[in-house]
Amino acid sequence: MVYKVLQKFNTSSSIEAFQPFLLLLKCLGLTPFFSNASNRRLLSVLNVIILLLIGTLYINGPCRQIRKDMLRFQSSPLAVNSRIFTYLMGTLVYHLTMLINFLHRHRLRDLFQAFVNIDRELQQVGVRINYRMHRFLITAGMVCFLSGIFVTSALVYAYKITVLNNQPNFDGRWYYNMFSFVYYNAAFPTITSYFAIVLWFLLVRFQRLAMAIRMYFPTSPSAVGNPSEFAICSEKEQINVLKQIKILHDKLNDVVELVNYCFSVQITFCVGLCFVIGVVCSFGLFRAFIYRNELFYMGVLNFIWYMYYLFFVLFFIAVGSKITREGKRIGILVHKAINCSSSSAVINEVQCCEGANMMLPVCNVPCAWIILILYLSRQLNLFSQQLLHRSPVITCGLFVYDWTLWYTMIGATATYLIILIQFDVSFPNLVNVNATAVYRGST
Repeated sequence: MVYKVLQKFNTSSSIEAFQPFLLLLKCLGLTPFFSNASNRRLLSVLNVIILLLIGTLYINGPCRQIRKDMLRFQSSPLAVNSRIFTYLMGTLVYHLTMLINFLHRHRLRDLFQAFVNIDRELQQVGVRINYRMHRFLITAGMVCFLSGIFVTSALVYAYKITVLNNQPNFDGRWYYNMFSFVYYNAAFPTITSYFAIVLWFLLVRFQRLAMAIRMYFPTSPSAVGNPSEFAICSEKEQINVLKQIKILHDKLNDVVELVNYCFSVQITFCVGLCFVIGVVCSFGLFRAFIYRNELFYMGVLNFIWYMYYLFFVLFFIAVGSKITREGKRIGILVHKAINCSSSSAVINEVQCCEGANMMLPVCNVPCAWIILILYLSRQLNLFSQQLLHRSPVITCGLFVYDWTLWYTMIGATATYLIILIQFDVSFPNLVNVNATAVYRGST
């Protein structure tokens, strides 16, 4: 059954595997709608017009929510202002992402073409990638996170209708507002998923590169002379494969630098937006538990929404951290290959010949074979130096996308949450102040 399902996802390259998600990016305006490889002016104008129309949807969604929040949170100006700031920052991030992806459209196309070229070279060393599984996982992930957005939006509107008694008119304007609301909230997980998928493609290539090293070089003492541990090949073939692996590693690091260049700005703003949403939603959850009014469930729903957004940030942080670990793992494999290489056998043969007071030709050790072994050992050492100078790191220039960033976000969220709670508790709300003033005036 699973095989029949996977048969429907047959693909021959990473570009085809990415096509379902590319369609979603086009629908959300996060990439040009028409592919314009020849730089035709008409297609460029059409892409700009479509992006401007989609940009209005990102403005309508938050404006509508701001008007409702100003009426809903009158007792806490701090809550109103923090939510307004969140909506405005989200709109800014989404429009900035649309602009940057449009400006980097040629580099992003070169990025996926680089994946195709790397995959072709990986096949030359006997390593293949399952594109069919890639397409299946991407499609399944899209369905899951879009379903999460629709379910959460349905819960929010059900709460407004049942608890807050906001009965909608179900006219054309209501459907437009509902569509823009879902559209606005779908942008953040799509942007972060785009980055996470690209990082996942990189991670798979680094893992396949490590697999190629294990295939052609012994990486444990038990693998030396054991045909089941690695591919049996001559020293000349090992040297040729090592040259290809070194070139592939260099190309993968070039792709890492291109990814950092294309995604650094928008992902940095997305991390900042997730941090702001975390502070605001945590503050709303605190007020919900303290005051226990009709907005209690809304505070809980907003916090669940924040946890949903946080999942996507944690996902690309986990993948970025694993890429760095995979780069270090390749270095460990190379050092194990150096320690387990046949140069130790050459040293043993030389020591035996010296102990028997014989020259190497006498003890049947070919000089050409010794030269090949020593050359292979030198190439492994040079590859080790290359790994030292070019290790894959996913960064925006300000910080590295690893687990340290998540720990920093947690600490900063707790700090600013305490500050907001202190300001909210210290100052009386404006409604009570006005009511007290009216009461005193009447007496």
